[in-house]
Amino acid sequence: MGIVHGFLKFIVRGNMIGLAVGVVIGSLFSSLVEAFVETFITPFISIVAGHKGAFAQMFWTLGDTKIMYGNFINDIITFVFIAAAIYFLIVLPVNKIAEAMNPYHDLAKAKRSCPECLSAIPAQATRCSFCTSHVTPITDDMSDQLIESIPGEIKLGETAPDIKLKAGDVTLGAGAGSAAAAGTEVGAAA
Repeated sequence: MGIVHGFLKFIVRGNMIGLAVGVVIGSLFSSLVEAFVETFITPFISIVAGHKGAFAQMFWTLGDTKIMYGNFINDIITFVFIAAAIYFLIVLPVNKIAEAMNPYHDLAKAKRSCPECLSAIPAQATRCSFCTSHVTPITDDMSDQLIESIPGEIKLGETAPDIKLKAGDVTLGAGAGSAAAAGTEVGAAA
């Protein structure tokens, strides 16, 4: 009785059922793509190549042996279509969803902000490359200190921040400093 119970538990397991469904859907999808290629794609290739008749029946004769290269070309085209469909319809969307639900940071490329100067530095750095202050390297890829964007970065499509300057904010040499010291607004004379 224990063996039967274990077998039933194995069969009813979620990943086993998912695998069975995947195999069935995959075989149906494969036959559908194969029929599409044989019905529409290879006749078009046959017309372009100037061959009359069924593309799958194309062959070379070597001695008394027929080499049916038309079937092989059908199979190559079918494989490419199936691989492209699986990649674009399944792999890419699942990867996007998985990435959105569980962000993973590659610590070799991840950035963090320096606690002293707030510049973006590599996550595994022990010293800031801008202000040379010592920092503790980040070894956890889920750390809340990792940053997604560069500080001050303006992403495409966003509006630029509204920046207003007042006297004393910008000095452009002796002339501009004296204008700021005199209390006039920089750029007011323009």
